[in-house]
Amino acid sequence: MHSADRALAAVERALHLQLPRGLFLPGGLGPFDETVEPEALLEPGAGVVRGGELLPDALPFARGADGAVLALRFGPGGRPREAIAWHPGGAWHPTDLAPGLASEPARLRRACEAALESGLAVLARETGAASLAQDLGVARETFSDWLLDARLVPAAARAALRRLTGAGDVALFAQDWCAAASAARAALAARPDLAWPGAVLGWHEEGRGRATDAARAYAGALGAFGGTLAFAGRLARPGESAARVISAAWLRATGGRAAPDPTLRAALAGPGPLRAHLVAESDRARADGRHGAAWDLALRAGWQRHVAVDMDDVLGRMLDAAEAAGHAAHAELARLHLRAWVESGR
Repeated sequence: MHSADRALAAVERALHLQLPRGLFLPGGLGPFDETVEPEALLEPGAGVVRGGELLPDALPFARGADGAVLALRFGPGGRPREAIAWHPGGAWHPTDLAPGLASEPARLRRACEAALESGLAVLARETGAASLAQDLGVARETFSDWLLDARLVPAAARAALRRLTGAGDVALFAQDWCAAASAARAALAARPDLAWPGAVLGWHEEGRGRATDAARAYAGALGAFGGTLAFAGRLARPGESAARVISAAWLRATGGRAAPDPTLRAALAGPGPLRAHLVAESDRARADGRHGAAWDLALRAGWQRHVAVDMDDVLGRMLDAAEAAGHAAHAELARLHLRAWVESGR
C-alpha cells in the first residue's frame, strides 16, 4: 500500500468516512490545482481543515491559489453527499468538478446564469467592466447590478451604450428571465437550503407584480444558507445594503409587515439574533431527544448566516448531538473541526 493510500485509510478509520481515492490524485481539478495531502487532514494545526469556517460536515481535497477549496460533504453514515466549492469569506456552492459526484444544483445554477447572460455582460468581459462603468459615469457596483439584470439600465445609459457599440437593445440587454426562473424553481425544489434560487424567483415575481409570491420566495432564501447566494447576491435596489439584500427584498415585497414566524423574524433581525434563536432551538431539540434535528439546527446556527465568533460553542453542540444520535462520522468531523478552530487561536 502506497503512503497516500495508508494516509487515506487512516483518515477513514479515524473519522468513520468513505473517501473516493481518485479525488486525492496529484494535480487537483480545474482551477483547484493543488491536491490536499491526506496526512494533513488529521492535523488540526496544519490549517487545512479550516475549522469554524468550512462547513463542519466537510473535508477539503483540493485547493486553489486564491485560498478556495473543493471539499466533500458527508452524511451521518460517512458516505460522501456532495462536493462543494468553498471560498474564503464563507461563500460556497455545490459543484460537479469532482468525478463521480454529479450535481444537479450545479447544473441548474449554470443554466440560470446562462439565461441571464446579456450582450452587455459579454461586452463587459471583453472591454473591462470597470472601464465601461467609468465611461458611463456610474459606480462599479451599479454597473454590476446592470450585468445581472439589464432591465435596471436607465434610458440615458442605454442610449450611450447603443452609441458606443452600434448594437440595438435586444443585442445588448435581452435576457431570458422565464428560463432563469424555471431553473431556480427546479433548484429550489431539490435544494431548499440554497439561497440563490429563492432570490432569483423573488426578484422575478416581484418584477411581475406578484408580491405575495415574491415574499414567499424571499422568505425561502432567508431560511437558506446565506453563503449560497452566489450571483444573486447583487439583486438589490439602489441604496440597499448588500449585506441585507434579501431582508430588504422581503420587507419591500410585504410592505414592511411583521414576519409570521419566529425563525423568519430572527433572520430579518440579523445574524446575531438568528444565531441565538437557532442555538436555542437546537438546545430544545436535544432536550426533547431529537438529536438529528439538534445537529441540523446547530449547523444552521453557525452557517445560515456565518459569523466567525465563538464557533467552539456551535461545534460543541454539533459534536454532542451527533454522538447522542449515534452518527459517528458527524461526531468525529465536528471534533476535528473543533480542534482546528481551537488550535487556530481565533
